[in-house]
Amino acid sequence: MKLSVDRASALTGIAAVAASAVLVTAVPAFAGSSRPGPDADAAASVVESATGTAGLTSPRTGEGGLVADAAGTRVEMPATGSGAISVTDPEGTRVGIGLPGSGAASASVTPNGTVMYTRPEGPVDLAAQVGRDGSASTLITLKNASAPTEYRFPLDLPSGAHAALLDEGGVVVGDSAGEMVGLFDTPWARDANGKPVPTGYRLEGDTLIQTIRTDASTAYPVVADPKWWDKTKEIAGGMVSDTWNSMKCGAALAAAFAPGKAAFKVIKNAGGVKKVLATLASVDTKKGAMAALGSGGSTLFGIKSVKKACYDGLK
Repeated sequence: MKLSVDRASALTGIAAVAASAVLVTAVPAFAGSSRPGPDADAAASVVESATGTAGLTSPRTGEGGLVADAAGTRVEMPATGSGAISVTDPEGTRVGIGLPGSGAASASVTPNGTVMYTRPEGPVDLAAQVGRDGSASTLITLKNASAPTEYRFPLDLPSGAHAALLDEGGVVVGDSAGEMVGLFDTPWARDANGKPVPTGYRLEGDTLIQTIRTDASTAYPVVADPKWWDKTKEIAGGMVSDTWNSMKCGAALAAAFAPGKAAFKVIKNAGGVKKVLATLASVDTKKGAMAALGSGGSTLFGIKSVKKACYDGLK
């Protein structure tokens, strides 16, 4: 099967659903948690109207937080908005995603499974959602124009792992062998009228930073979403995301494109990740791909995640 250039482009979007009031329930096992009031109900309605709720998994109370198991992945969420989300894939690889919230915002859960971290007096609310496909999302809600427009997510990565920006705007994490651990989807943000708000990622070491570029025309509240997929999603549930489907080859190459990794010199000499993708898009057989990439093709073919994402669809 010929690899099309479209498979190297991220396609993202959110399901639009009618806004409705939701009842948010406190998590009684958390010390200091309180039953949310109308502000939390309103915050949950904003988030769930932006994301939809059909594919969510409801968490259960765990030790010190909330736990959700889906598609072989375990997602642990903290008791307050200043903690971290921990995602462990079916192979036991763990990634931690720090939250940019407040320790004064205690977790509460909607009947649909959205975890809310709200502070009525603050300009920002946080939420977390776990999909039945094992994906983990952190939702930022900017309630008014006084809200910060930059949010930092410290990443706790496996030993030797690295994060890299993708041309499509997402972020891939590769392990010490250059294999793909998983990726963050291309980010999105929308205002109260459903209008897209420009947003993007940058990396400072192992900290993922999302900037949301509001302006005078922005209608509040604004919802934005960093979303994490681990590499096992394709194995566990087929092609569960258009974004994953379109980004998987580029993500696998970007994960391997790090100094000291076997594929680094190969990809660099070929002109970078984007050029290798273009090369693969021009062929429809494995033999053709190997010929186009020369001796470097064998090196790339030897990386399991690159082989699966870039070569296995070729004849």
